[in-house]
Amino acid sequence: MVIFMKKMVVGLVEPVKIIGGTGKEVKCDAILDTGATRTSVDIAVARKAELGPVLGSVRVKSKTTSAGFVRRLEVPCKVVLNGKVFESVVNITDRRDMYTKVLIGRNILFGNFVVDVEKTHKTENIADIKKKC
Repeated sequence: MVIFMKKMVVGLVEPVKIIGGTGKEVKCDAILDTGATRTSVDIAVARKAELGPVLGSVRVKSKTTSAGFVRRLEVPCKVVLNGKVFESVVNITDRRDMYTKVLIGRNILFGNFVVDVEKTHKTENIADIKKKC
């Protein structure tokens, strides 16, 4: 048995709040991805939360382009996950065809959370997580 000190156990999909600099909040579900370096927010959520200003851009691996990467804008943001507030830099992308509008990456997960898929899902099948936010 492994005991995780100071780390909260979370499921694969959790509710989050995205808070922009003006204090506007958007509530939605997020998928927690231990394989992702950075947190990504859908462009529509970023617009509603009034995220900004743009700090720059970041290069992200992508199989959908011939170059093997895409550039995404980075903005400051507050992310509330399981009652904890994280001030972070997130990248903006089009996630309209994804199951959740937010992807939480290791920049927030590392040192804070342990992801337990069984906490929020009954099976290992992908159909179990196919819910739109």
